[in-house]
Amino acid sequence: MKIANMKNILKTAAIAMVLTVALTGCTLASGGTEAVSETTDDKVSEVVVSGNSGQASSDVEELSITDKDLNTEYDESEAEVIDLDSTTGPVRITEEGTYIVTGRTSDGMLIVEVDEEEDVQIVLRDASITSASSAAIYVISADEVYITLEGENTLANGGTFTAIDENDIDSVIYSKDDLTINGEGSLKITSPAGHGIVCKDDMVIASGTYDITASEDGINTNESLAIADCSMTIEAGDDAVHTDGMLQIDGGSFDITAAEGLEGTYIVINDGSITISASDDGINAAQKSDSYTPTVEINSGNITITMGQGDTDGIDSNGNIFINGGEISITGQSACDYDGTAELNGGTLTVNGQQVTTIPNQMMGGGMMGGGQAMPQMNGDANFDPASSGERPEMPDGGMPQGMGPGGRGQRPDIQQAQQ
Repeated sequence: MKIANMKNILKTAAIAMVLTVALTGCTLASGGTEAVSETTDDKVSEVVVSGNSGQASSDVEELSITDKDLNTEYDESEAEVIDLDSTTGPVRITEEGTYIVTGRTSDGMLIVEVDEEEDVQIVLRDASITSASSAAIYVISADEVYITLEGENTLANGGTFTAIDENDIDSVIYSKDDLTINGEGSLKITSPAGHGIVCKDDMVIASGTYDITASEDGINTNESLAIADCSMTIEAGDDAVHTDGMLQIDGGSFDITAAEGLEGTYIVINDGSITISASDDGINAAQKSDSYTPTVEINSGNITITMGQGDTDGIDSNGNIFINGGEISITGQSACDYDGTAELNGGTLTVNGQQVTTIPNQMMGGGMMGGGQAMPQMNGDANFDPASSGERPEMPDGGMPQGMGPGGRGQRPDIQQAQQ
């Protein structure tokens, strides 16, 4: 799943890798029995780095999802079965291979610790894992870990995270290495004391149905995150989806309720149906990585953003906003806020029910004031400055819009700060 996440990289040729996977057994952490089986499964994964699909003057290459990320097949006769109904406590996977996980445990966890050159596939088949005080799935080391969903699966934390080693485990799925989740099944994640999923490396969500509830972030990655054909419902106390690097959405349906909907340094939306209800920013590009200029790039899809009252933005970028296609509807006090360049090259942008032809900036474009009152259009000019024009826009009650003082145009106190 190695994702290209460097700025200004050139288009590369396809790279074929033949992976030889020896499938072996799992060992119970409590010192239980060990079952061993062996097989060889040669697969070729093709890495294709695609060019930027938008019209924006961006030189950033998009992420790629490999054939192996999409592949959910395996040889069941060669796989090892972990029946949670017959285990107690943590189960350790210490050899590469495919593991079919079934049954239920109310206080257990899967721990993956294999060589850094080895891959592990975990097939969750109608499995339920609750860890009272840690992660349900904890990846300490591997080259790549693939979680394949079959049937209805549930992962949860009991409401507290207690350290079990030097790593700060704070999520229901916690992976220190590359992670891919795919499959035709479903996964429900409940994290009352932390994040839903944390990946310290690159992550791909290639398919599946997800229901994530978390007191902090729904999904959090350190490097980059590519999401394709999935159905996702997220309710999060902080960010629904957060990555320090590039976040790329190539399709699927998303129903998000959170403080912030999508956050990353470079956010690319190529397709998908996305509904966001946010109390802070709907989509936020902030400087989390030096590899990119903060940018929101929308090339296609149907995006609906509803904002809460206060200092909130539908789309907030500490750098650029490029809209090249798609249908975007924003309802809120401030539709967009950007510090760099904004280009509306295609698609449709609607702000509070009115289609606009330029991307407004900082509370322009008919935002909603408190009490549901519509903010004035200010002559329809996103660059309108009441201080220079001598005009003072008045509200229906004769007052002034929020942020406007007697001296003219107000400034948000945090406009020069990186968005959280």
